[in-house]
Amino acid sequence: MICKLNYKAVRVRRPNSHLFKGGDKFTGTVTFSVVGMLDHTPVRLSLGTEEKSAALRRVSKIERAVADGPKSPLWHELDESLPPKTFKFFADRVGYVSSQAKSTYANPTWQSLRDSFEFEMERLIANKARGAGAEEGVMSASTRNRYNQTIRHFTTFLADANTLLNDIQPSTIEMFKVDRQKKIALLKQSRGGTSVALDIAVLHRMFAFAVKKGLMSHKPIDLQNESKPGKNPKNGARPFTAEELAKLREAAGKDLFLLLLLRWTGLRSSDVMNLLWENIHFERGVNGEIEVLTQKRSKIAIIPLSTELRNALEDVRSKRKSRPDDLVVYNPENGQPFTSRKRMYERAKALGIRAGVRRVTPHCFRDTFACDMLARGTSIFDVAKMLADTVDTVEKHYAQFVPAARDAAQNLMDRGVGIEERAKISQERGRKVIGIR
Repeated sequence: MICKLNYKAVRVRRPNSHLFKGGDKFTGTVTFSVVGMLDHTPVRLSLGTEEKSAALRRVSKIERAVADGPKSPLWHELDESLPPKTFKFFADRVGYVSSQAKSTYANPTWQSLRDSFEFEMERLIANKARGAGAEEGVMSASTRNRYNQTIRHFTTFLADANTLLNDIQPSTIEMFKVDRQKKIALLKQSRGGTSVALDIAVLHRMFAFAVKKGLMSHKPIDLQNESKPGKNPKNGARPFTAEELAKLREAAGKDLFLLLLLRWTGLRSSDVMNLLWENIHFERGVNGEIEVLTQKRSKIAIIPLSTELRNALEDVRSKRKSRPDDLVVYNPENGQPFTSRKRMYERAKALGIRAGVRRVTPHCFRDTFACDMLARGTSIFDVAKMLADTVDTVEKHYAQFVPAARDAAQNLMDRGVGIEERAKISQERGRKVIGIR
C-alpha cells in the first residue's frame, strides 16, 4: 500500500464568518491536517491538534500503522487521539476493526453500510481523476451526488439509520417504492417511474457491495424483477417532430446556440455543460468533429459537425475570442457557466413553454439526434459511437427507427462499392489504354 503523508497548517475560520461582510474570516489560530496520498486516493483530513509537534507525531504513527497493517498496536493509540472521521478513513483502508467496532459489525446497520459505501465512492472518484480504466472501477462526482440523493431518501424512509441490514427484506423495498411513488406524484415529476427505477438500481449496487464485504447475507433486491433506469415502455424515446423543431427554432432567441448544440450532438446535459473548445476539432474530417470523454459512461463520443453547427460554433468562438480551455456553453441569461444540470433543464423547459411544445428537456434533443441519424440511414454502430453508448442500448431504445438504417444498408449492398467492385476498378485502372489513330 502506497502511503505518502505530511502535515499542513490550516487557518481556523470564525463561526458564521460569511454573515459578517468586511470582517476577518479567520480567528488567527491554526489547526493541523494530514495531507497526501494513500493508494492514489487524495487525503486531506483533520489531525485534531493545534500543536505542530503533536501533528508530526500523529502523521508518523499513521504511516507506521498503515505500513504494519491491521495488526499494528498503534491503531489503538490512534483511535484515541485522531478525530473519528480521520481514524475511520485510515482504519478502513487497511482493514483494522477495533474490539468495540467488532461487536457493532457483528450486526451491521444501514448506517454502517452508508459509511462504508461513501468511502468506496470516494475511491472510485479518485480512480477516475487519475485516469484509471473501467476495470479498476470509476465514478464521476455527479453520479456520486445522484447516489447520495437515493441514500438520503432511503434513510428517511427507514426512519432509523441503525436499522439492521439483515432486517431489510424485499417487502421493505416494496414499501419504499410505494412511498417514493407517492412523494414523486405530489411533486408532479413527470418521469417519476424512472426516478424510482434509478433509486432501486442504486440500492441494489449498495446491497451487492454489502454482501461482497460480508455486511449482509443476502440482497433484498432482484433486478430481474425491476425496471431498468430510463426504461419506460409507455414513454420510450421522445424525439421532436419536424413541426416541433421549427417552433423551437423560431422561439429560441438567446437559446439558439444551446439548441443547435443539443440538436446536432446528442450530448447529455452534463457533457454539454463541461464541453471545452479543445474538444472541438474544426480541422478533422470533412467538416470537423467533436471528441469528448462523456461523464456518465466514461466513454469517448466522436460526433461529426453538421454545417449549421459548425457555422454557429465558429461564430461564437470568434465573438468571444475563446481559448482552448474555455467552456463552450454559457447560460445566456447571465453570461455565466451553467452551475447544474437543473439550470439547463429549466432553460429547455422555458423554451418549450415559449414555443408551445408540450415537453422539452435536454434528453429529448438526444433522442431527436439519435432517431434523426438512424432515419437518415446512419449505421447503428456509428450512432452508438456518437452517443458514446452500446449498440444494444441504441437498438432497444430507438427500435422503431432501426429499420431505416437497415434499409440504407440494403441499398448500399446493391448500389455501393464493395470489395469485389473495388478490385475490378483497380484492375481496369491497371490496364493499358490503346489510343485510336
